[in-house]
Amino acid sequence: MYHPLFLRALQKNKLETPPIWLMRQAGRYLPEYQLIRRRFKDFLDMCKHPEICAELVMQPIQRYDLDAAILFSDILTIPDAFDLGLKFYEGEGPVFERPINTVNDISSLCEFDEGKLSYVYRAVEITKENLSSTIPLIGFCGSPWTLVAYSIQGGSSKDFKKTKDFISMHPCEVKQLLEKITSACFLYLKEQVKSGIDAIQIFDSWADLLDVNQFNEFSLKFTKDLVRMLKDDDVTNHVPIILFEKAPPIEVAKIPFDGLACMSLHHSNSLNEAKNKLQDKFAIQGNLDPKVLTLTEKEITKETEMILDTMADYPGFIFNLGHGITPNIHPDKIQVMIDTIRNP
Repeated sequence: MYHPLFLRALQKNKLETPPIWLMRQAGRYLPEYQLIRRRFKDFLDMCKHPEICAELVMQPIQRYDLDAAILFSDILTIPDAFDLGLKFYEGEGPVFERPINTVNDISSLCEFDEGKLSYVYRAVEITKENLSSTIPLIGFCGSPWTLVAYSIQGGSSKDFKKTKDFISMHPCEVKQLLEKITSACFLYLKEQVKSGIDAIQIFDSWADLLDVNQFNEFSLKFTKDLVRMLKDDDVTNHVPIILFEKAPPIEVAKIPFDGLACMSLHHSNSLNEAKNKLQDKFAIQGNLDPKVLTLTEKEITKETEMILDTMADYPGFIFNLGHGITPNIHPDKIQVMIDTIRNP
């Protein structure tokens, strides 16, 4: 039986050629994505059409030689299911009509019903029907902290001042909210697993908002709780888990914990440092700076080769970016990177 390269890497196997997939590999940089996006009034509306989500997953798979696909959805589906009034506006991003403004908003929050996100699970099922058996499908969720940061702030922000002020004034109540979101993440991921995903990635997209003490108290503790719940459950305990921390305030090699299969590194993290401290313990994924893909072909090749050389002997290396693909990247530049990986 064929065992996909990506899953072998998550098992910390040493491979001659690393598997590759890319965060946001289905997205705005692709002209075929743009054609579909124009048919919908907003991004969330598009995410609620499972057949369309499955089609978007397949676009980069059909265009490139990739070793894994990732579910097309959004990390904010969980706050949406909590009835916080999520909307997406062009040029503005996500906005919550009913964000968490007071401690009473936390205590009166509706019960999470994973059934409200059935469109996501259906997207998993349709995508798996379309994918080759050699291409694993990655499911995902935002970390509890990241979802709470958005839910309090009411959308995206450069500094998340409202969220920071709120956690300073109401730390106990924020932890109660984090507990609710953690349980929701578990139920959500469990349904994804039941629908057919092969691996999980947790995105802690706002780890960089916190200082060291806050990171341990409000982010890492609840991510650990989520992973523990997944590993203690008979349905989900076999699925490998990848954790992506965006520019965390502590050394990335100090973050990994029991239950994780892989650390996905932000482009600000040192590959050499992670390699030296995580070898034989965790797989590593990453971490080319997406900005490199806006440079010349020669520069892309050089930067890609540097990562390949650094990780050549590492058992369990997965090539990826250190953040998601940005809309200003030309699809041909990604092909240059992939060709360099496949033919070093």
